[in-house]
Amino acid sequence: MTGGVRPVRLVSVVIPARNAEATIATQLEALCGQTYPDPWEVVVVENGSSDGTRALLRSWQRRMPRLRVTCTGAPGVNRARNAGCRHAEGEFVLLCDADDVAAPGWVAGLVDALRTSPAVGGALERRLLNGPVALAARPPKKLPALLDTFGFLPYPAGANCGFHKELWHQLGGFDESYHGGGDDTEFFWRAQLAGHRLAFAPHAVVHYRHRGDTRAIVRQSYGYGRSHPKLYRDFAPAGMPSSPLADAAAAWWRLLLRTPDLLGPTDRRAALLAQLALRTGRLTGSARHRRCYL
Repeated sequence: MTGGVRPVRLVSVVIPARNAEATIATQLEALCGQTYPDPWEVVVVENGSSDGTRALLRSWQRRMPRLRVTCTGAPGVNRARNAGCRHAEGEFVLLCDADDVAAPGWVAGLVDALRTSPAVGGALERRLLNGPVALAARPPKKLPALLDTFGFLPYPAGANCGFHKELWHQLGGFDESYHGGGDDTEFFWRAQLAGHRLAFAPHAVVHYRHRGDTRAIVRQSYGYGRSHPKLYRDFAPAGMPSSPLADAAAAWWRLLLRTPDLLGPTDRRAALLAQLALRTGRLTGSARHRRCYL
């Protein structure tokens, strides 16, 4: 190290992995190509896979000495993240997903940002790994930035973020009651509400993989929508704004006008179904959590 920058004792990369046999080797290859020069480790949390993920990880441990593997007793992405954090020995913890690809400067970019901020998010590049159907359903932003879906507080995706392990301890970890959406959002909102600064690391890039087929896109969008009323229930007292009924009615009207897309090309049909699923999920979540967020 030069310039008086304090060396980091150890950095831990935590990867939840459930039925990731088809993709995790590509992510591990990408991690082997990182430019970060100082000590770091990889902790993969096998999260109840029914495919060959576990056997594949055993083979990778022979190739990648800094790779450690642990398991959870039950599935759940936040359960896996918490298990990985408990086993992580680094003072900084970085999160990525088993189906994405970290660019060579990813670890270095997040570590640089964590030297001055207790929590950070990196940039998601969405075109490399995705076809036209996936991109139509979830169009990329023009400029990389932290997410800001709710007009409340920004947050990074759990696929590209990092934090001081001490912060994870202070917050009591990730909330394991969140499933299918909101799981990363709530953690970083709680961090900011507790007075911790969140930073953006534009040079920490992850090539992000969307769901590729319409059925999976719809299932994921429904899960996201169902989580939104739960977030509203938990964070409205802290200032999260409501979802005005007039805005929801206008959104449903626009979707009604687009119903001819159901008979159109696959990409347009997937984009419409994704929005329908999101809005339907919000209806279901509003009933379940007894908070109107449409």
